[in-house]
Amino acid sequence: MIESTIDNDRSRGQFGREIALILLIFFIDGGTAAPHVNESHYLTKATHYWNADYCPGDLFLDSADPHLAFYWSLGWLTKFLPLTAVAWIGRLAAWTLLAAGWQRLSSTVVRAPWTSALSAALWVTLLRDGNRNFAGEWVVGGIEAKCVAYGFFLFGMAALARGDWRRPWIWFGAASALHVLVGAWAVLAALGVWLTEPRGERATVRVLLPGLVAGGLLALIGLIPSLALEWHTDPTINAEAARIYVYDRLPHHLAPLSLPASELRGRLIWLGGMVAAFTALWIWLRRQARSTNGLAAASIDSSAAAARIMRFAAFALAGAIAGLAIELALDHDRLAAARLLRYYWFRQVDVALPLALAIIGTGWVLATLQSSRAWARVAALAPLVWAASFLGGVTYDRWQSNLPPAIQQLENATAWQDACEWVAGHTPADAKFLVPRSGHSFKWYASRADVGTNKDVPQDAAAVVEWRARTRELFPTLDSVDERGRKILLDSPEQLGTPRVLELAQKYGASHVIARSSPALDLPVLFATPVDPDADVSGYTVYATGVTPTPTTTAMP
Repeated sequence: MIESTIDNDRSRGQFGREIALILLIFFIDGGTAAPHVNESHYLTKATHYWNADYCPGDLFLDSADPHLAFYWSLGWLTKFLPLTAVAWIGRLAAWTLLAAGWQRLSSTVVRAPWTSALSAALWVTLLRDGNRNFAGEWVVGGIEAKCVAYGFFLFGMAALARGDWRRPWIWFGAASALHVLVGAWAVLAALGVWLTEPRGERATVRVLLPGLVAGGLLALIGLIPSLALEWHTDPTINAEAARIYVYDRLPHHLAPLSLPASELRGRLIWLGGMVAAFTALWIWLRRQARSTNGLAAASIDSSAAAARIMRFAAFALAGAIAGLAIELALDHDRLAAARLLRYYWFRQVDVALPLALAIIGTGWVLATLQSSRAWARVAALAPLVWAASFLGGVTYDRWQSNLPPAIQQLENATAWQDACEWVAGHTPADAKFLVPRSGHSFKWYASRADVGTNKDVPQDAAAVVEWRARTRELFPTLDSVDERGRKILLDSPEQLGTPRVLELAQKYGASHVIARSSPALDLPVLFATPVDPDADVSGYTVYATGVTPTPTTTAMP
């Protein structure tokens, strides 16, 4: 009895230590200064949900609110704390959930102590923050709804790996409550895994049904607000909104075949390399399962658990292939294609393939390190060196510059922050601004509405169509091309000239402008950031337009 208690305490202690180490890995990978790329998007929306007086008249903030579970679980903190504090609280909560879920999943398959930390390091290395994978999906980073959803997803995957067919659906339902597509795609792939279980060992539908019902009820929390985005809207507007969303704003996530050839080539190379590694690892796993002590050398107690993880990834890959087939078959009718492609057919493969490679690959490392061949032992160190170099590189880059990702696309980001902070302290709370195309962090720093940016796509269909019309006027494309053969995009108000800026200010009720200082606009200057005349960068200037800000979210007639 006493020995059992001691063993349980040791087990809990090891569990906690591994979670702490995984949390450290996630911090290294995602711990940039706030706001991260999507934090300025999600947290300002959450702020507006709880305080309608925050940035009144902003098209994005005034649009529909689909992520209610996120707003209620974290967004309410924006009533009491600065956005940066809320971001870090959310990050730590999401990373802890992810770390606990990953430890549970990894240790279900590979039983050796500390291997969950190794597999976590391999996972984030393979994910590469979504910058170099097929559809740009990432998991560890700034706080948003899908980060929490993926935490629940990992607990569901752990139950699936164990063959506990009662519980995965509940975890996936919780994931759907936060982000409906994360959970929905997981359910589809998990059903594929269940259907391919050996017939004599497959759980009956009666076993699955209670969990499916409970998970389905949880999923309604995320599903109903998502469906409501198109309620009471003309079907033609819904179709056009889907086309804009898929082909104009998010082709890198939703329509990869429409990307430039060079970009598509890189994504296909990544996917091909991952599939090749996945296939080789699956062949290795099957051979180990047939050999004496093969799985024991890899610290894999159950070949069934490992096989379920691999089959899940295979079904995720099948979903991506189906998405490519849809895009190819319906390329002649993009309105029809967009109605299907908007469901993120490629998201899950970006997560599931690295997940399977990281966990089963950790078993391969353990087994190969015991090989009698020296070259094999050296080869087994390659994934460890790769993960260490990735995390070391991230640390070094952040040490050199810890600029928040949300402002990294802006010229002279420090001057941008200074100008926004001046706006926050010296302009009326209902002021509305014309801002640069990449100025989606404006609301974060200035707490003022803007007419529109490229990042902040509204949520409901009618507002998406309005957003596209606005951005075409705010950031027009010229017929002439630059030295790289691309059409020239006017991405900031100062490039439009004073007469056009005043036209847009009148149309959209913009009382102010924030723009690069050169070329200057012929408008009253309220503030300008100082700039070293010898520096090859522009500062930012805040102008008054003399227009009364409008509280509406659509263009003035």
